[in-house]
Amino acid sequence: MDALRAAYPGRIPLHLSNGVAYLWEPEDLKQARTQHNLCGLLSGTLPLIPQQNVFLGLPLRLLPEEVAYLLRHDAALLINEAEAYVAPTEQERAEFWEREEQKIHQQKMRTLAQQKEQREKIEAQLRARDGNGALERRKARQAAKASSAASDAGTESAQSAPISASQNEDLDRMPYVHDTPGTSAHIPGYRPCTAAMQESMPGARINTYTTLQDAYAAGVWTYPSTLTERARCAVFEDLHSKGYFLSTGLRFGGDFVVYPGDPLRYHSHYTAAVLETPQTPMPAYHIVAAGRLGTAVKKSHLLCQANTSVTDDEEARVRRQQGADDDVNTPWGQVIYWSLAWAGFGT
Repeated sequence: MDALRAAYPGRIPLHLSNGVAYLWEPEDLKQARTQHNLCGLLSGTLPLIPQQNVFLGLPLRLLPEEVAYLLRHDAALLINEAEAYVAPTEQERAEFWEREEQKIHQQKMRTLAQQKEQREKIEAQLRARDGNGALERRKARQAAKASSAASDAGTESAQSAPISASQNEDLDRMPYVHDTPGTSAHIPGYRPCTAAMQESMPGARINTYTTLQDAYAAGVWTYPSTLTERARCAVFEDLHSKGYFLSTGLRFGGDFVVYPGDPLRYHSHYTAAVLETPQTPMPAYHIVAAGRLGTAVKKSHLLCQANTSVTDDEEARVRRQQGADDDVNTPWGQVIYWSLAWAGFGT
């Protein structure tokens, strides 16, 4: 993973699993939000709050429109997680276990330091209360307990281990907590590799893609492939270019919910419904329902007519293979907006 970041500085690794792209590193999430105005959806459970339904943690799940946006703007690397693992070498295994042993040792040393600090605090309290008498009686009880435990383990171990155990023996007996890494970055055998990196990584297979064209050719990422998906990308990128933040609009009855700034600071102003082409029919009662729904949730409902550049799916497939979709100067389509709101309801 370090080699990938060094080869492509500034790009955000997107970890693709079962057709969904995730961000696992806090710094990547920060970069996506502050530099690219992308929110995504936190979908992980926080370790200290296992039963939760409001405040979630990493990973961050990205909308497919967000993935397409990042790839088109040369801001991301799409890693196919299913192909990113190979058998680690013996050196990698040894280095991994050495790092794990160092973590365990450091954890035990911290525990010993905490125990020593607590012991000194208790001894100070005993001296202040009863003088050295209470302290000496406490140490005698501890010595007798340690001597009894050593004799139960056998004479041989009792002779080789004195009653006052050394620090190394304390460390060996001490339990520890194993930390399972949340990401694959430091697991031996995890090798994200692009076509440009393959020469410097003999034996590695290509599993990381920098453009929509490459990801489509590998069969890893095909979005957008239909007229509806291209229309959604057109609306997403057009609103994004105007400075808005977008998230999924499912709970507000639209395709997107639109914020005038970072959702941590602003309430959303609009819900957006996407119309694929100017010829897309929309019954009158849908317009009425959209206007009333927007009013009910204190938002204006946007009807977004995406005059999509390519309406034929076969033509769109050929353009993707030729790399035309990676040109940010060629938008997915022009968008016209209508805002619906019931007059007099204070939206």
